[in-house]
Amino acid sequence: MIGQPFVMLARRIAFLSMVVIAAALALTACSRTPDEQQKVEPKAKQRSDKITVSTETQTRFGFTTAKPQRITPVRLIEATAAIAPDPARVSHIAPIAKGRMVRVHVQVGDSVNQGAPLFEYDNIELGEAVGDYMAELADLQKDHAQLDYLRKSLDRAQLLLEKEAIAKKEFQVRQAEYRVAEAAVENRHARIARVKEKLFRFGMTDEQINALSINHEKSHRREASYTIVRAPISGVITKQEGAPGEVIGPEKALVSIADLSRVWTLVDIYEKDLAQVRRGAPVEITVETYPSETFRGTIMYVADILDPQTRTAKARVEIPNPQRKLKPGMFATVRLRVQPGTGAVRVLAIPSSAIQRVDGEPSVFIKLDAVTFARRKVKLGFTSGEFVEVTEGLRGDEDLVTTGSFSLKSELLKGQIGETD
Repeated sequence: MIGQPFVMLARRIAFLSMVVIAAALALTACSRTPDEQQKVEPKAKQRSDKITVSTETQTRFGFTTAKPQRITPVRLIEATAAIAPDPARVSHIAPIAKGRMVRVHVQVGDSVNQGAPLFEYDNIELGEAVGDYMAELADLQKDHAQLDYLRKSLDRAQLLLEKEAIAKKEFQVRQAEYRVAEAAVENRHARIARVKEKLFRFGMTDEQINALSINHEKSHRREASYTIVRAPISGVITKQEGAPGEVIGPEKALVSIADLSRVWTLVDIYEKDLAQVRRGAPVEITVETYPSETFRGTIMYVADILDPQTRTAKARVEIPNPQRKLKPGMFATVRLRVQPGTGAVRVLAIPSSAIQRVDGEPSVFIKLDAVTFARRKVKLGFTSGEFVEVTEGLRGDEDLVTTGSFSLKSELLKGQIGETD
């Protein structure tokens, strides 16, 4: 029983001690300034832009470095234009004379070779020319018969003159008649040649013309006046009008053929850039249909007259198109690299492979020593080929990581995530 009061006394003394300590702590906390209270809070870890990578890892990933360079920038002119056929490679075909359409051999979109039949029509003028040709052939036969008769008459007159059976004057008359008949035959041949030229212009061949004279009955068939119009060039049919039975004439083109193995487009060049644009300059073209493919063309003409409203001149770009991927009417993005003029300022530039975007900002990684790298934010300017101008963020003598910069970016982001956990 004596031990129980002692235990209770010890507990009371301990309780009083705890109250005194708590009161002292409270008084101490109240006596601190707000700044002192803030200092005792746990500090957030500062985010580091430095990364350490062992030499073995650098070798395994093939790290390479490069220093910034001073270059004369090549500015890029970019414009939107439309692909168009070369007008010099487009043929518009109309019938050479009035007639009636018989049949059509092609439709829009067909590919044709030079000489392929396009359409056939009953040519009124050709029918008349065939008739004229046949008439001239008939008259030629008459002229030859007359010439043969007068030659025989002249031969007889020659014999009679030698026997003094006729007067010399009569012989001379028969001789003149023969010469007139000879001239008539020559004139007939000339008329036939003129009609044949007309037949050639309507598309008839030597074989077809010869067939008219060999087979008189066949020559009078209706098909003799038919004209087959053939493709003057190889290409794609871009227009076709007219149907069998329609009356057609030379005043209207019925078929258009475009050779699309080479196309072109027009680009607006501003007045300030004209001095740097030259004929023969290379151009890059891209279209939405083939986003990963770049087509290359050449400036073949720069206009001598400016548009007074836009202050631009047209530059014609010719583009090889052997596979006919580029279609007339397609919208294209045309990029022209403009060479700087004399005395252009050289700028600090770095390889594009050294640039990474971290937190949405362009950054590079500087090699500080054998295993330490640091991120550096930069501001960029013009892109000139494989180099990008740097306007802020570099001195110019740093070692920049090119191959391996993406790996450093990944390590940096991984470290940042770990620090926030």
